[in-house]
Amino acid sequence: MANKESITIYLIRHGEAKASWDEDKDPGLSQKGKEQSRCLVKEILCELPTDIKVISSPLLRAKETAFPLQNKMGFNLEINTVFSEIPSPGIPLSKRRDWLRGIFNIKVKDLKKPQQKWRDKINKSIKLIQKDTLIFSHFMVINSVVGWINKSEKFVNFYPDNCSITKIKKHEEKFKITELGRDLHTIIQ
Repeated sequence: MANKESITIYLIRHGEAKASWDEDKDPGLSQKGKEQSRCLVKEILCELPTDIKVISSPLLRAKETAFPLQNKMGFNLEINTVFSEIPSPGIPLSKRRDWLRGIFNIKVKDLKKPQQKWRDKINKSIKLIQKDTLIFSHFMVINSVVGWINKSEKFVNFYPDNCSITKIKKHEEKFKITELGRDLHTIIQ
C-alpha cells in the first residue's frame, strides 16, 4: 500500500575534507569542515522532526559531519554503503582527481558499468524511504539523485557546497526537489 503522507529526504554533503580525493581514500574533516558541521546544526535543527531516520555514508568525512547533530539530537546513525562516494575501481589514488574531473561533463548513459550500478542502487534506495530521512553523503551521490528526479541526461547537474542541504519531497511515490543545496563556487578537490 502506498504511503499517502509526504515525507522529506534531506541530502547533506559532508563538510570540507582535510585531504583531496587523490591524496587520501578516506579523509576526515578539516578544521573548517568541523566548523561547517557545527554550523549545520544551527541551520537545520529547528526543522527536523525528532523521529527522523539518519543515514550516513561509511566514509569518515560523512560520519564526522553527522556527529555534532547526533550529539544534539541523540539519534542512532545508520551506516549505509549505498550512499558512499562514486566508485573508481582500478584507478590509482594519484589519478583519481583527473578521472573524477572527466566524469563532470559526461551524460548518464555514458557512465561505465560500476558507476551505473552504483547510481542505480542509490536511486532504488531513495525510492524505498518511507519516513523523513536525513542522509550524510557526497557530491556525486547528491548529483545522482537530483539528476534522476529531474530526468536529466547530465550526470553532474549542480555543485553542492560542503554541508549544503538538498531537500526532496516524496508523496505517493513521486519525488520533487524542493530546495537545492548551496552551490559551490570552487573546484571539487
